[in-house]
Amino acid sequence: MKWFKKLAAAVLVAALALMMVGCGAKTDLAQQVKNMISDLVAMEGEQATDSKDLDALAAKLLTEYDNEIAALDEGADWPDLKDLLKNEKFLQKVGIDPAKDAYRVSLVYVPSYLSNAMNQYKPFRLAGQLLDADFEIGNPHIGSKFEYGLAFGTLDGENWALMLMK
Repeated sequence: MKWFKKLAAAVLVAALALMMVGCGAKTDLAQQVKNMISDLVAMEGEQATDSKDLDALAAKLLTEYDNEIAALDEGADWPDLKDLLKNEKFLQKVGIDPAKDAYRVSLVYVPSYLSNAMNQYKPFRLAGQLLDADFEIGNPHIGSKFEYGLAFGTLDGENWALMLMK
């Protein structure tokens, strides 16, 4: 009987461990980064709200940038995103009217880590980098309450994250 209880306890521990791993996988990296962005902004007494419309626009912008890269000759340097964000023709492909729309834009490389510790740190690191926007469309004013959209995708086979804020 003691042997059975020990075996049952071991099976229960193994099942709990597997359930915890499975639950962690349900929250994808994009959602973890969005949660971290909200937390970091809230720590400053501000409010950031994820917008599904801006998520879709960010995804479209990332796709169009990848199309621009794909159109280049082999080995050519990537087009400067800063220049593309000032190009009305490029922005029209994305669905942005620079005369009416204004956004802050961040583009961050998403590294692949081997260790679990670094993978747990990844959402925090990416959120911090994304909040430090490098680019602008129009003349955006980001106040203490703002909306943002986030997209993950590939550029020339590498993983990147792009965030729009307005």
